[in-house]
Amino acid sequence: MKRARGLVGNACALVEKSRAHLAACDVDDVQMEVYDLALSTAELRAANVMLDYAEQPATPDEEAFKQSLARLYCADTLAGVLGRLRSRHSAFGLRTGDFKPALERFIDDCLDPSHVAGLGKTVRQRQGRGPVDHLDDEKSLMRETFRQFAEERVVPLAADIHRQDRVIPDTIIDGLRELGCFGLSVPARYGGLKPDGDEDSLGMVVVTEELSRGSLGAAGSLITRPEIMARAVLAGGTDAQKARWLPGIAGGDPLVAISVTEPDTGSDVAAVSLRASACERNGSPGWLLDGGKTWCTFAGKAGAILVLARTDPDVSPPHRGLSLFVVEKPSSEEQSFSVESPLGGRLAGRAIPTIGYRGMHSFEMFFDGFFVPGDALVGEADGRGRGFYYTMSGFAGGRLQTAARACGLMHAALD
Repeated sequence: MKRARGLVGNACALVEKSRAHLAACDVDDVQMEVYDLALSTAELRAANVMLDYAEQPATPDEEAFKQSLARLYCADTLAGVLGRLRSRHSAFGLRTGDFKPALERFIDDCLDPSHVAGLGKTVRQRQGRGPVDHLDDEKSLMRETFRQFAEERVVPLAADIHRQDRVIPDTIIDGLRELGCFGLSVPARYGGLKPDGDEDSLGMVVVTEELSRGSLGAAGSLITRPEIMARAVLAGGTDAQKARWLPGIAGGDPLVAISVTEPDTGSDVAAVSLRASACERNGSPGWLLDGGKTWCTFAGKAGAILVLARTDPDVSPPHRGLSLFVVEKPSSEEQSFSVESPLGGRLAGRAIPTIGYRGMHSFEMFFDGFFVPGDALVGEADGRGRGFYYTMSGFAGGRLQTAARACGLMHAALD
């Protein structure tokens, strides 16, 4: 482990040297390098965490298994980082002599096919059982509880949900409500399971892994949307909005969806163009939403949709003209819906056919002068123009949850 730790440290030093070099550049001129450096930084931090995990006390057999996995992980990480930095070393302010031969030797040793095959044999002998997880009693209980739920409630229905393209049935959703699953990222003071003042997301990760192990489409992804919406509301909502929306999110009533992606913008959040125009109807101040959205997962079943819209089209840079709204609607299990706002306008949605990831259905939606009240704006007056930042706060948790889903799927593949 000492060798691996030292070499990861060497790679971190290369990244830091590159960061200092790029700091003097205009970021628009070095976007590719900045991206590669950010990715490398994240990967190396993960490698250090993996080494910390491998060094925790365990039985001799478990310790040897953990350390073998950690060395393999570090070697794979170092191969990727060095590949990026070395291919354009001058752009990163590096010289060929900066890359120590010891790094290559470690990578070659750990990624040697015979070594990897031997580790694979050990995994097979363990029948897919991973190394000791070092979870505390509370998290271990959560893992066992949701593993049992997935095996008893999710797995028997998963194939039918996928093959028949069904909506996730209430037998699964109601069971998760009873277990408090939707409140994993909601503080206890709002009815959730997350301790007040605690930013630890490990419980959410553990639960997500087990549900995804049972089925990604039928269970594992159910937490993603409440995770994102809860974090966004916590980041920007008024006290009244938090008290109004967070208990419902925690209880899974209503179920929620997130609407950011648009047909012409893809993942470029700052380019969102759906318009939100300030107005007044029957003496009630509010906003008219106009435009299209796509790939809004669970929009039909959801009773509330977090919608990113452009309130200030002339603001520069453009991401400062975005605001977040909570749009409430009736829940529907149909593959299309149409909702009329009491004060005018229409919201229509249609499920997009997909070859996988079924159970929740992703929708394309169109807002046609759809009126929402003024207090639907997250943060109200103070939240105008802050939607991009609140969305990113939500996505931070959503990305972590997505990674946990992937881990659950890998567990299922080993099973």
